[in-house]
Amino acid sequence: MPLDEPFPLNAVPSRVAYVLVREFKGRCPSVREVDEIPDKQWLATPGMGPASLQAIRSITNAARQQEVSDIASHRLSDAELLKRLEGLQEDLRWLEAQLKVRLPKGPRRRPQRQGHNGATRQGTDFPGHEAREAEASEHRSDQGHIA
Repeated sequence: MPLDEPFPLNAVPSRVAYVLVREFKGRCPSVREVDEIPDKQWLATPGMGPASLQAIRSITNAARQQEVSDIASHRLSDAELLKRLEGLQEDLRWLEAQLKVRLPKGPRRRPQRQGHNGATRQGTDFPGHEAREAEASEHRSDQGHIA
């Protein structure tokens, strides 16, 4: 499907089609017009959520891929290459946002650190531990020299 064709409203759930038509003030937009709206703006649109956006992007991405395959047989200009790069970067940002939304949001645990002998230690290095051991050693040696 070329990007300049009307967006196939029947290919998305009716509530998504309603949001699209409402966003374009009652008219059916082209695939390119829908594709040019950033994901952040779509997600801020009332009635549009991640699943709805995914339905839209599956259509716009397929149209873009078809256009790319059509163009691939021709030599691309720098401007065309730049436009393709920008589109791919936007897709990457969208994927990153989707991953952030879907990853668990619990507190992250820090990995246990290993000491110089290979044993794991919890949290810190306990710098006061060495000082206390030195004091105990002095105390033991002082007990042998009682006057």
